[in-house]
Amino acid sequence: MTARAIWKGRILLGPHEVPVKMYSAVEDQAVHFKLLSRQGQAPVHQRIVRKDTGTEVPREEQRKAFPIDGDRAVILQPDELESLVPPASREIHLCRFVPAGLLADPWFDRPYWLGPDEDADQPYFALARAVARQQVHGIARWVMRKKRYLGALLASGDHLALVTLRRSEQVLAMPAIEPARSRAPSEAELKLAMQLVESISGEFEPQAWPNEHRERLRALVAAKAQGDKVKPFKPRERASGTDLADALRASLAAHRERRVA
Repeated sequence: MTARAIWKGRILLGPHEVPVKMYSAVEDQAVHFKLLSRQGQAPVHQRIVRKDTGTEVPREEQRKAFPIDGDRAVILQPDELESLVPPASREIHLCRFVPAGLLADPWFDRPYWLGPDEDADQPYFALARAVARQQVHGIARWVMRKKRYLGALLASGDHLALVTLRRSEQVLAMPAIEPARSRAPSEAELKLAMQLVESISGEFEPQAWPNEHRERLRALVAAKAQGDKVKPFKPRERASGTDLADALRASLAAHRERRVA
């Protein structure tokens, strides 16, 4: 099945243009619920009401306001908010390239795949290979769905990806974390820890770690739909206060047993 593009545009790189199509890289897999009344199981819905009188306020009478101090707020009219919407554009502006390791994980927000548009694939693949070979990320700006975005253009295999970036005011610096109050780990403990890390090292296989909460939830729904009695799930309790070396040895032994089995 051919993927469906959610947006089309062109990457501007100096005097050159690279036509691209944008595709979703992630999708919502959350389990969604309906709200029903406890008695009668009738669907319920929310209403916007005045806090002082409880009377319903229709959509055309609702206004957004920004609190400034105390009970005061600045009311913004719909046309005022509309004037802040950026003009529609299909251009992805590449501002600069930075070393790939310069952007830490907290900066990355939502990923998208970029593919070549129509028959203009030669400049697309040339750009993808250049970004991969030089190990850089392109800092990009664009407008999509009435909103300005800041993002990172990066190579993914032979193709390109565009990941939206959080703004500087959203990313927090590493807090001043207190140093360890207990003694430093001994060489023997460090060696055990390194053995444990090595013993469970391998390839990243995302299918091996499914969403357990979603699976249990769906199993619960299926069981109740069939009229089965369901026992509450109780997580296994872990022992606390164990010596570090003993805990490492136990973890290493348990992992070896799993590998043998």
